[in-house]
Amino acid sequence: MTYYQILKQRRIDLKLSIQDVSNQTRLAPEYIKAIEENDLDVFSDDYSFVRYFVHSYANAIGVNWDVIQLEVDQTIKYYAHKKNMALTMAQQKIVQNIPRETAAKRTKKKRSRYQTSVSRTSRMLHWPKKRISRLAILGIGALALFLVLSNVLGSSLSAREENAREAERKAELQAKEQETQRLSEQRKETKLNEAKTTIQLESQENGIYYINSEQAMPWVVELKVSVPNKTKIELYQGDTLIAGSSDQEVDSDFSAIITCEQPAEYRLVISQYANNAISLNGNQVIYQPNETQQDKEASLTLAFGLQPVQESQPDYDGNSQDEYWGSGYDESDQYYDPYAYGTDMEGL
Repeated sequence: MTYYQILKQRRIDLKLSIQDVSNQTRLAPEYIKAIEENDLDVFSDDYSFVRYFVHSYANAIGVNWDVIQLEVDQTIKYYAHKKNMALTMAQQKIVQNIPRETAAKRTKKKRSRYQTSVSRTSRMLHWPKKRISRLAILGIGALALFLVLSNVLGSSLSAREENAREAERKAELQAKEQETQRLSEQRKETKLNEAKTTIQLESQENGIYYINSEQAMPWVVELKVSVPNKTKIELYQGDTLIAGSSDQEVDSDFSAIITCEQPAEYRLVISQYANNAISLNGNQVIYQPNETQQDKEASLTLAFGLQPVQESQPDYDGNSQDEYWGSGYDESDQYYDPYAYGTDMEGL
């Protein structure tokens, strides 16, 4: 199936009229019809815009331009060559139809003085016509040469203009693609910001950072780590690596999305810590290594939805309260019996 048949069939499948496509692409309806019928003679004045028209038509109805591009270019080249050949043939025909003066054979015969005088007068009278005829031939030849040179020069200029327009179109398409990518990233960022959970960094004990929120799980948390120097960054849930790489170093800022379905601990490992800024949903995580730990591995445990374990308080003998209360002392005893231990009360 040819490219113009593909375009027409696609338009019909979408239940679009020629006027609908014309409104969408801003191309004249007769141009849309000419493209579908492969009647490029409609564009006889200039074929340089045909490729742009077909490209716009394909983009408007969702036909892959890369698939039909080669066929479109070949078709346009064929019609352009056909037009140039027709012009060349017309010019050659004009040149061939130019009347040429042939020298008439003259028979020498003896003439009277009167006949010689009449012949001389006649030649003098016809000389301007001959001169005009020669000038006409030279003018027509010069005109034909001018037309040929104009055609060659026009083709060269048309090719240059087409190349310039093609470069401009590519730059425009690239700019549109970049803008589309930027808007897509912006939409993703907006959706992520809307989904992020409001969290609080409650405490930090022995390298464990406790994170909680008033919202119910699941939580969506974005972890960001700045990377001033090349380093490896790994994020584990248990023993499973869920983000980063243990083999490859990164030299750009690291980002990962953590989705907490239930309370859990995650472990962040930075192979060569160098004052890396760490944040969770914009909340800065303060990590202060010793001087000897700079440029060495840093390991942080992020406890989401968990609380620190409360340790029991020791008594004056060094025993925990649980041990003390479990030693047989009855908390219900409210008095002290000195006789139970053989104490003499008389001296009191």
